[in-house]
Order: sequence, then C-alpha cells, then structure tokens
Amino acid sequence: METHKTLFESLDKAEQHFEAGQIKLAQKLVNEVSRSIKSEGKVSNKLRHRFNFMSAQSRYFNDISSFATNPKRNEIINEIEVLIASPHENPKKQANEIHGLQTKWQLLDQSSKPAGREQWTTFKTLTDKAWEPCAQYYDELKAIKIENARQREKIIEELINYVTNNSSKWPGLIDMTRYLSATFQKWQTFAPVLDDDFKKLKEAYHQARKPINDAIRNEENKNYKAKESLIEKVKLINDEDTQSCIQKFKKIKSEYQNVGPAGKKNEPKLWKQLNESADRFFEAEKSLANDELELINQLSDKLQEDPSSINTIKEQLRDFNKTRKSPEFAKLQKNIKAQELEQSKIVDANKLKTYQNLLSYLETTDENNVIINKDIFKALQSPLYAANDNELLECVVKLELIAKIDPPASDKPLKQKLSLEMLQDKFSGKSTSNDEIKDLLIKFINNLQSKKINSNELKLWKRMNEVFDKIISQLP
Repeated sequence: METHKTLFESLDKAEQHFEAGQIKLAQKLVNEVSRSIKSEGKVSNKLRHRFNFMSAQSRYFNDISSFATNPKRNEIINEIEVLIASPHENPKKQANEIHGLQTKWQLLDQSSKPAGREQWTTFKTLTDKAWEPCAQYYDELKAIKIENARQREKIIEELINYVTNNSSKWPGLIDMTRYLSATFQKWQTFAPVLDDDFKKLKEAYHQARKPINDAIRNEENKNYKAKESLIEKVKLINDEDTQSCIQKFKKIKSEYQNVGPAGKKNEPKLWKQLNESADRFFEAEKSLANDELELINQLSDKLQEDPSSINTIKEQLRDFNKTRKSPEFAKLQKNIKAQELEQSKIVDANKLKTYQNLLSYLETTDENNVIINKDIFKALQSPLYAANDNELLECVVKLELIAKIDPPASDKPLKQKLSLEMLQDKFSGKSTSNDEIKDLLIKFINNLQSKKINSNELKLWKRMNEVFDKIISQLP
C-alpha cells in the first residue's frame, strides 16, 4: 500500500508539472510510474485509472510538441541544405554555423519529443555532407596543434637545461628575467595545441620555470631589503644645513637606483617611501627658493630705479643657487645684459667723442686740456709718419662706410672695393667694433706726412670728425 501511495504522489506531481508547462519533468515522472507498475504486476484499479489518464496526458503533449517542433526541425534541415549548396569560403565559419544548427536541434530534443528516425537520419546525413569542406581544415589544424605541442616540449627541455647549467651560480636578475620573458614569448608563438596536451604541457612548463622564478624571487627579496635599508638611512639624515641634507639624500638615492629590481609590486611602494622620506628637505629647499625669488624681485626693482647698482646686483646673484633656472632669474639676467649693453654704448660714445679732440690736440699740442685714449696717445707720441696718402684715404672712406656716410664721387672706386671687403667680413661673422674704429684711427695717424698737418690731411681729418659725429648720433 505504501508503494501505491508513493506512485499516487508521483502522478500528482506529474499533473502539477503538466499544468506548469514543465512537460519533460512530468513525462519523466509518468515513465517512472509506468516502470514501477510493470514491476508490481497487479495494482489497484484506482491507480491504474489514474496512471492511464496521466499517460494519455503525456501522449497528448508529445503529439502537441511534435506538431510544434517538427516544422522547426524541417527549417533546420532546409538551412543545412542551403549551407551545402552555398558553403562558406572560410571553413571555420562553416563549422561554426553547423555547430549552431546542431545546438538548435538538441534544444528541440530537450524541450519536446525527440525527432523521428527518418527525420533524424536526414538531419545526420546532411550534417555530415555539410561538414566535408571543414574536414581538411580541421585535419590541418590538428597537425599544426601536434607540431605546436612538439615545439613546446622543446622549450620545456631548454628550460630544464638552463636550470641544470646555471643553478650552481645563477646569472644576474635582469638576465634571468629577460630569459624567462623571451621564453614565454616563444611559448606563446606555438599555440594552439590539442586539448589533451594543453594541461599536461602547461604543468610541465611551469614546473620547468619554477627554479628560475624562485631564483628571481630570492634576488628581488635581497634587493627589497637593501632598498628598505637605504630608505631608513634617509630617515636618519638630520643635518642643520638643508643643502647638505639634500646632497646626502641624492647620494643615497643614487645608491638606491643602482640596486636591482625588487619586484613589480614592490617597486612603486618603495620608491614612494624613499621620496616621502626626503620631502622635509625639499620643503625647506622650497622655502629658501621662495626667499630667493622674493629677493630677485627686489633686485629687479633696484635695477630699474638705479642702473648704476648693476655691479652690486651681479655680485649678489652669484650666491643664488636655488632659482638659477627660474623665469624670474632669467628675466633679471636679461635686464642686466640689456643695461650693460646700454652702458657699453655710452662708453663707446664717450670714446668716440675723445677722438674728435685729436685735431685740436695736433694743432695746439695742449695735453692738459685734451682727453685722449691711451693707445691713440701713444701713437701720437711716436707716429710712423709713413706718408702714404692711399692709406690715409682708405682709412677715412672705410670709417665713412661704417658711419653710413656716402664718400665723395672721386672716391667711388675705393668705396666699391672696401664695401665688398666689409661685406665678406660680415658673411664671415666679423662685426665692426669700437676697437676697429680705434685701429683705423691709429693707422691714419701713422700715415701722416709729418707732425704738422698739411691742407689735404686737414680735409681728411674734418671728414673723420663728421664720421664720429654720425656714429655718436646713432648711439644712445
């Protein structure tokens, strides 16, 4: 009786599954009850009637499912026929589509009554035919996978030999890391392999690498401890002089950078700790730099107010070492150079003004009232008196060209000759300076006929005075 009760309960559950649309579960329970009744032999009429009713339900749903799914199976068969008639050029794409159709067929079998023998035979025959273009591709792929496995076995052997030859004295950390990296890249090249070989080869590969990885970890741990020790040294720096602290830190930092790697995960953390340990030095350095910047601004104002203080300012700037690369420092230096240029122009102008005194000096020889450049004065005291009129004229014309004064028409050939020479000098990078003007003046003095100036020489002197007037007017 207990068995009958259990069978009734199974049939009740089957009915619930039918009502919920869980056809497969319901049919499974009905089939289980059917087997139990057959093994019992004689059962109550009530149970048999109940079973017959549920069996009819099962057949009904089979008929319904077949009615619904058989057309879908025919659609799948039609899709395979199209695939046979127009196969894909890419065998892999062809295979993927076949696998997709097979999956759809299996899902129909799982959700309804399995296909009839005839329908299944048709599906199987067409699937095999559609697979034919893929067969060669997958045969070739299999051969490639087998060869890849063979090459990976060679790599494993190389790793084992490397360990055997180097384990007594391992190469440097970088060399070992590069070797493993190169080996891994080579390993990746020989893929894919057969599924049966994949796991076996992977385990053998990692086992062969392990001694090298262990050696690398050991070296990285040593480097980690060495870098930690250097960081502690930085923490102990406590000099009164900030610059001295920074120099000590930079020395330790250089030592730190010469230590080998401590592992990818550790390096960022260690580097951060190293620099954080020195932040206090650089904060003090930053404060000093700010003080210098403030002083630079003060010196800039002073230079604007009092250009004569330029030498004092330059002397103060020599002690600056925190802000030499700052825009403020560069600007002040630029202003200093501009001021020096202005002052040099004034000096040049004053020198040129003294040249204008020479004629009166030669006429009066009044040394007390005339200021003369020492080099020119020396030439005047002991002139050569070479009496070369051509040299005299050449000096004057060249000075006129420098002053951008057009010489007389009679001197045109000489003007052309000297202009060409000066142009060549310009292209060569030579520029006219006050010293060159002075040298031309000395050359002129040395080519006078005598101490007493004649009328022609006097005319040339007057032309030179015009030159000096013009050059001076061009200067500030």
